[in-house]
Amino acid sequence: MIDRYSSEEMSSIWNEDNKVTKWLEVEKAVIKTLEEEEITPSGLSKQLNEVSISHKEVVEREAITNHDLAAFVDVLQSKVKKDSNWIHYGLTSSDIVDTANALLILESINILSEKLSELINSLKNKALSESETLIIGRTHGVFAEPTTLGNIFGNWCLEVSRGLDRLNSSAENIKIGKISGAVGNHSLISEELESKILENLSLKPEPLATQVVSRDRYADLFSSFAIIAGTFERIATNIRNYQRSEVSEMFEAFTEGQKGSSAMPHKKNPIGSERICGLARIVRGNTQASFETMALWHERDISNSSVERIILPDTFKLIDFMTRDLTKIINNLVIDHEKIKSNLDSAETKLGSQKLLSLIVSKGNSRDEAYKFVQNLTQNNISMNEVIKSTNSSFDNISKDEIQNCFNLSVTIDTKVIEKKLKDL
Repeated sequence: MIDRYSSEEMSSIWNEDNKVTKWLEVEKAVIKTLEEEEITPSGLSKQLNEVSISHKEVVEREAITNHDLAAFVDVLQSKVKKDSNWIHYGLTSSDIVDTANALLILESINILSEKLSELINSLKNKALSESETLIIGRTHGVFAEPTTLGNIFGNWCLEVSRGLDRLNSSAENIKIGKISGAVGNHSLISEELESKILENLSLKPEPLATQVVSRDRYADLFSSFAIIAGTFERIATNIRNYQRSEVSEMFEAFTEGQKGSSAMPHKKNPIGSERICGLARIVRGNTQASFETMALWHERDISNSSVERIILPDTFKLIDFMTRDLTKIINNLVIDHEKIKSNLDSAETKLGSQKLLSLIVSKGNSRDEAYKFVQNLTQNNISMNEVIKSTNSSFDNISKDEIQNCFNLSVTIDTKVIEKKLKDL
């Protein structure tokens, strides 16, 4: 992933040196357990604890081996003075790579969970502070009925919260390592030893493994990413719509010295939201790639490896960037309350059409007749007095107050509901 969309925090996890460090961490955990079980000579674990390996060293050796994990093992053995023959005993490459991947993934999810929680809190605060702000609700992009801005932010907040729940569920599903050998049959490392090794790494074993951890676990993780990205795109798309010149109800903040266009000085463009929409497409593409890696030949082929080297770091970096970006947009969102009210007022005799229809029907009139009447009445821009006059002249037993109440925008909106729905977040 290019630096533009990478935070230092996430990049520090997915850099090559840290990957090698995690490989070494797994090798150390294996030797520690084997030594405790008196399988390997005493003192080997202590030697390993004093060893460090750089990615550069691995790359130099890989020029000969053409196999990065084998190169890593060669470098590691060269740094151990005694009993180095026991290093990588009973293991295959995927025992190290897949187990280390789980450590990298879980470390990354911890960061994402924290950032998503910050976004949830930002949306919750917006929902509560705007719980009484009436705004036009739109369906198909067209005026529908009034709602509250608090309900809109609250809806977004709960959707992000569900995304975090899915991600945490995926974390449990991928908290899996594998120390079971070339085809997962424990030919040299027993199940009991595997469990002890992985317990030291806070992981659980793949119950019935092949040469690799099953890739449906990865696909589940990427599905969580795709849904989170979809939620972000939905929020960003709506912010873009609210910022349209003919709507003008909410805007991304525009900082001192910022330029919206190289050609048109008047422009204030929702570039952050547009960026999020674009990056969501990459995340979904990476998710499709993760589905493709599930279909491995027999106990394993290597077709997943090249894909995962790209999509794992890139997708974590993108979701991290998008979460931070959206949180900043929400925290600094400019809300034009006067324009919101102006838009409401301009549509006053449209927004109560359902209530007026129901009122007329409740008086014993034909629904079809009532629908046609209200449709003809409210599709035109007429005054409230004209609505009252026309309704009174067309239907009996309907009072002026009953008609006006249909267009009382605040009468059915309980702003306390928003606080109740979000209180546990």
